[in-house]
Amino acid sequence: MAIKETGVSAISVGALLAQKLRIPEYQRPYSWRPATALQLVDDIKDARARSLDVPYVLGAVILHERDGWLDVVDGQQRLLTLRMIFATLQSNNLLLADETSETPIFLVWRELQQRLTRLKNEEKADLLAFIGTQCQLVRVVTDDVDEAFRVFDSQNYRGKPLAPHDLLKAHHLREMQSESAAMKAAVVETWESVKDEELDRLFSTFLYRIARRSRGESAPGFAIHDIGMFKGISSKAHGGLLLPSERYHLAAQAAMPLLIAWVVPAGQDGRDARRSRFQLDAPLVAGRPFFEMVSFMLQELATLEKETKESSCKFGPSQSRYRYVYELFIAALLYYTNKFGSGDLTEARDKLFAWAYALRVEMTRVQFISADNRARGKGDAARSPFTLMRNAVTGQPVKRLSVAVNPCNAEHEEELVTFITRANAQ
Repeated sequence: MAIKETGVSAISVGALLAQKLRIPEYQRPYSWRPATALQLVDDIKDARARSLDVPYVLGAVILHERDGWLDVVDGQQRLLTLRMIFATLQSNNLLLADETSETPIFLVWRELQQRLTRLKNEEKADLLAFIGTQCQLVRVVTDDVDEAFRVFDSQNYRGKPLAPHDLLKAHHLREMQSESAAMKAAVVETWESVKDEELDRLFSTFLYRIARRSRGESAPGFAIHDIGMFKGISSKAHGGLLLPSERYHLAAQAAMPLLIAWVVPAGQDGRDARRSRFQLDAPLVAGRPFFEMVSFMLQELATLEKETKESSCKFGPSQSRYRYVYELFIAALLYYTNKFGSGDLTEARDKLFAWAYALRVEMTRVQFISADNRARGKGDAARSPFTLMRNAVTGQPVKRLSVAVNPCNAEHEEELVTFITRANAQ
């Protein structure tokens, strides 16, 4: 299926809002700030004042036709804001919310009320008529949700790009079509409770770089064209005719939660068991397991950083000169614990610290390219913990890693040199 022949058209705001629009459960909550909504009002009023003979176009909306409804794939924020503007101009008490509410939608509603109710009745009627008939949107309608998201992806790639993790969210929600609405809503709520900066950091700084560097490849920056590495195995791939390896990983992912509950005694730390389910070297499984993996990795990263802060806080990311070596260390530690667990971790952690921070000792200024070359073992893959761990079955190769400490001069990072020397000797 694809976009219908008649599925791309210009439509007035009034005509579109009169259609059976629906916000699907996978959409993120309304997030516009009052200033953004008021800017839309000002733009519309400016267009009205210019008395243009051509329609005023407010962008495109992408709609998925399903069950007699039009699900809003892209354009939710604008449509909801326009609906509130309409309601305000019509003196329609659309929202019956607590006056103390601080949700984005109520804050916008309150500001629109304050701005638009001051207009005279004839001004309201004139503005309402202009928005309803002269303001237009480009409406893209498809009866294929995959096609809707492809249009969404391409539109946002050519314009203001979404973050790669936003597109991954959309992709994996599509893989959850057979899940209940309650389950999809819970997944979206959990995802939206995490700051964008944290999601971007998880993928860009750690998961993407670990995957690339373990293969000896450079990891310059996680971009939209890289999201294929996290789309995972789909049960719908190849028309349902799964490859043996795909069938294995799908079965393993389905069985692991039951096995974890069975083999981990009550009260025992289940981190290693959960690590078994979300192996960084293993292919992802699309859909709900992806979101569960992200939740676990966020928790795991936070725990590792907390534990590290307690042991080496003097050399943490709060000081910009340690930024890149700190990221090297944490990424290597995350990879190590994911594969080999937390048992007898002290020696491996000291080695990884020494390996990462020795770069800070060797150079007066550490830039990303230097850290990237060290991480992927440029010139000597045997000196990279990432490549060692990818091919190892135990943590011993990391513990045997030889780390030379060669300060660039006698006064450079003396305290760190002492710390590394002590850690490297253990």
